[in-house]
Amino acid sequence: MLIGCLVLLTGGVGCRKAEPPQTPVARIDNQTLTLESIRAQLDTTRGISEVQLQEYIRRWINNELLYREALRRGLNNDSQIAEQVEEARRQLLINALLEQEIYTAESMESTREEVERYFHEHLAEFALSTDVASVSYALFALRDAANAFRARVLGGMGWNDALREVASEEGGQTLLGRVDSAYVTQATLLPPELWRVAAAIKIGEPSFPVRTNDGYYVLIVWRFNRRGETANVGYVENEIRNRLALERRQRLLEELLENLRSKHAVEILVQQAEFDTMTNRKRSEE
Repeated sequence: MLIGCLVLLTGGVGCRKAEPPQTPVARIDNQTLTLESIRAQLDTTRGISEVQLQEYIRRWINNELLYREALRRGLNNDSQIAEQVEEARRQLLINALLEQEIYTAESMESTREEVERYFHEHLAEFALSTDVASVSYALFALRDAANAFRARVLGGMGWNDALREVASEEGGQTLLGRVDSAYVTQATLLPPELWRVAAAIKIGEPSFPVRTNDGYYVLIVWRFNRRGETANVGYVENEIRNRLALERRQRLLEELLENLRSKHAVEILVQQAEFDTMTNRKRSEE
């Protein structure tokens, strides 16, 4: 029985893990496309459809044929193309460095305190261009269940506690859906009947059941801001986090460049006026 490592003819001893078998799906001369390489290039979380597979194979064959013809014509020796390839390589390397140093997950993170501070320092920038409401609503299949839920909230029970209680009593069959503490506008709150209710009811008081084609909605407004007022910080939080990330990344880039400048001899050999003179002279000569 052969056990252990493979003894090579050169006298060395090596243990090599067997490579998983590859599944060829197309071939051009000595170049083979495998199913495994396709999976590595595509998002396969939901599998690969037959249409996706055939389209990928078609594009691979076309590109391979065109590439080989370009090589046959000697285009890889063209100096202009070589410069373009080198520039593309430079940009890929630069992008890889920036992804490693600047565009990290950490650069996107901001604390709640940072968001609040930025908001208060830039209040004038967050005036609303339209009315915005913070609402919760629940959709019921039956009016009686919607009324029972509303009665509990009016009686002092918390919104979420009342939802759980009604859902448990009905076996979960009558509660069709819910949305909790969402910021909405007239354009985003659907069906349209809900906005008319949201704009009219008292803050913190559940609405009467609103009959729609979907069922019966009970809606509550936690906050309502009119056009021209300053937005609630929760409404603009994502925008603020994006702004802070942009500022943080700009600062990281400046620090990186400053650090790199200190390691190299950097000289600017022409001033703007000299550059303009040279440019104008060249244009006149042309």
